[in-house]
Amino acid sequence: MKRRRMIALAAATTAAAGLLLAPAPTASAAATSCYGSAKTINGTDDNGHWPPGGSAYTTSNCNDINVKITRTIDVQTCFAPTSGGYYCNGWRTVYANTWGLAATDVKDGTRFWLLFTSTDVHGLAAY
Repeated sequence: MKRRRMIALAAATTAAAGLLLAPAPTASAAATSCYGSAKTINGTDDNGHWPPGGSAYTTSNCNDINVKITRTIDVQTCFAPTSGGYYCNGWRTVYANTWGLAATDVKDGTRFWLLFTSTDVHGLAAY
C-alpha cells in the first residue's frame, strides 16, 4: 500500500513539474491565430479580383494582409478609405505554398480587395 502511494505521489509531482516547465507562447503561436483565421481563395472574378465582385475588411487577427497561394503569382492590394475613392499598393510576388505579404501594417477595419495576375488563384488570405 505504501508503495502505491509513493508511485502516485511521484507521478503527481512529475506532472506538476511538467506544467511549471511548459514553454511560454512564442511569436509563432501568435501568428497561428492570424493564419488560423485565414479565408479560402478559390478563384477570382474575370479581372483577377478577390473576393470576387466585392471587398473584405481587415480584422484584429493580423497586422498585415497575408496570402498563401498554390503557385507563384503577383498580387496587389487595393484599399477603399471611408473618405472615398480607392488606391492600390505596388505589385508583390508571392511564392508558391508559402505565406507572403500582400500589404503591411494595415489598420483594423480597413476595406480592401486583392488583385492577382491570374483568375486561376487558389489558396488562403489571412487578414
